[in-house]
Amino acid sequence: MKGFLIAGLITLLTVAAVESLSCVQCNSLTNTCVNSTTTECPSDANASCTTFLTNASLGGDITLYQDKACSAENCSEGMIEAFTIRVTDEESFHFASQCCLGQECNDSNDTIAPPQEEVFSNIECLACYGPNETFCNVTSRKCYKEERCVNLIAEFKNETKLVVKGCSNISNSTCQFLSTENRVVGGVLFQKFECVDNFSILHPTGPCQLYQIKGNLSWTQKNGVFCNKNF
Repeated sequence: MKGFLIAGLITLLTVAAVESLSCVQCNSLTNTCVNSTTTECPSDANASCTTFLTNASLGGDITLYQDKACSAENCSEGMIEAFTIRVTDEESFHFASQCCLGQECNDSNDTIAPPQEEVFSNIECLACYGPNETFCNVTSRKCYKEERCVNLIAEFKNETKLVVKGCSNISNSTCQFLSTENRVVGGVLFQKFECVDNFSILHPTGPCQLYQIKGNLSWTQKNGVFCNKNF
């Protein structure tokens, strides 16, 4: 009798081990994620389901990027805490991720940035967005409570680049994780990711401004004028 019980237990464990996982698998740059259904995961990525998204409202346009996939790594909750970079009151860049276990667990969307407590702090940040540094027309923005300055350069799978600077509610752990050069998360290559607490304007007049961030000096364009170190 004991032998039958052991044999039955081994059979159950074997079935559980080979049971395949099904997740939504799509990338909005190559195939739409709208109304996507779950499909079986490959054998080399059969541990969890992942979802990554960016929701950018910049220049009057709202652009949603999604990447949903199977993963070979086990996880329980979000790999990276959601964060928002605010350029102006109306313009922002939102990033969120989810890593989950179980069938069809990545079939929902988190596309809305969480509300921010509108209490200003003493922190002021450079703020702009553009396809590169040259076209990032820098202004300054006063941050809300619990926000800090973030500068990022991201490249998507279709080789589109985005530069964003502004105030963010990002956590310390996410800053440290993304600050590694050329970190790839959900098909997004973060070529640069910098978190700072404040900046100083050392040269406030003229078409160019000299900023000091983390002790480093750099000329930055003002009102669309290109600047260099020798200005």
